Amino acid sequence: MEYAELLSHKIRFYEKSFHYIGLLKAVMRLSMTSLKAADAKEIASSVTAIANKKLKAEKEANVGKKKQGAKKKQLHVDNQDDDMVSAAYDEAADDYDFM
Repeated sequence: MEYAELLSHKIRFYEKSFHYIGLLKAVMRLSMTSLKAADAKEIASSVTAIANKKLKAEKEANVGKKKQGAKKKQLHVDNQDDDMVSAAYDEAADDYDFM
């Protein structure tokens, strides 16, 4: 456990980095290549338990906050002719016809 704490302390230095999650995934993947399936399952259940505790704590922290639902986006259609201005392009195409 002492070695795990030392390693954890070194890795946590990069916790704010964008690549931190990728680092943890890579370390876990590379560290678990020689493990048996039962051992890998045990580690996975341990990580899942930690994730569930974190989710529960976040939900409890957000209980008092009121959710503001996202407003539905509406499509505003005023004039159909505003969407496409083809007359200016058609005249320019007639002036220069290379074929």
